Amino acid sequence: RAGTIIAGEAMRATLVVPALICLFLPCLLSIHHDLMCACPMAPACGALASRKAPQMPFFRANVRVSEQGSMMRLRGGEDGDEEEKEGDCEPDVPATMFERLKINQSTSPADHPSTVEWGLAVALSIYAAMGAPFAAYIPGLSDLVQRKPKEKQLSPEEVARLEREAIRKEQDEEFAQAMMEDKMKAAEKKKKQEAAEAEARAKKEEAQKKSSAVENYTKGIATKKEAMDKEPAQGDGVVMLRIRCPDGTQLTRKFKTEGAVGALYDYVDVARHDKAQNTADPSVHIAELAEFEYQLVSTMPKLVLADRSVTLADAGITTSCALVVQPIAKD
Repeated sequence: RAGTIIAGEAMRATLVVPALICLFLPCLLSIHHDLMCACPMAPACGALASRKAPQMPFFRANVRVSEQGSMMRLRGGEDGDEEEKEGDCEPDVPATMFERLKINQSTSPADHPSTVEWGLAVALSIYAAMGAPFAAYIPGLSDLVQRKPKEKQLSPEEVARLEREAIRKEQDEEFAQAMMEDKMKAAEKKKKQEAAEAEARAKKEEAQKKSSAVENYTKGIATKKEAMDKEPAQGDGVVMLRIRCPDGTQLTRKFKTEGAVGALYDYVDVARHDKAQNTADPSVHIAELAEFEYQLVSTMPKLVLADRSVTLADAGITTSCALVVQPIAKD
């Protein structure tokens, strides 16, 4: 079996060597021709200068189209003049056959400017189909035998199907985007609605709280009116107190020194409530009084009547004096 493998490799190498010789001999001739055309030798006399360089018999005087569809203008014809179709532009054509064969891998004679190039293109195609043996060891050969992937020609039905799929995909993406935007809008709307409902509940609770406070305050005033003693006559153990309110109102009344400090607070609350009822909008003023917290303070001497259970005498009020209604700041 090993002998069979060796014999096969030897036969393959025997076929490759002649192919390489046939391949590179025309290449050398073509490269030599391109160099001679690019750098012609100067003529020795005027008679020789009028002569034109002979054309290689391998070359045609035709205009060929490369694989990319560009027009190639070549030397040819009896007078060697370059011809160009009207309206065509001359592209950048590679100067050497090596570069042209790398670009144009077509095996059609109509796609090559000369028979030699076409033959070399066919030989390179066959060599590449054989697997391009020893191409890695020869400089430049790998570039020539590297085959470009052929583009699949689509039928009109396949093109229409791909267009429909692209349109459907675009519609699906737009639908998904619209759904996402709708969800975001719904979530934002729900969030705003919940915030509005929470604010409405807070306002309602605050209103109920104020209403309850006003109701309790009104009931408390009625109870204080019933429990309040009449103003005592001037005599021993009776002092005249002048009380100044925050709105500038001054209240004056006589109290017994044996009476409780709480009687002073009850008198202030009842007097201010009665005054609020005589205003243009009593409900607003009464609501303010229901939330108003204060303490009575004596200026001369400096006393704070905070304990409402003690008597005036025990609190230090034994003579007539002035008191101030001092508001208590809320936290």
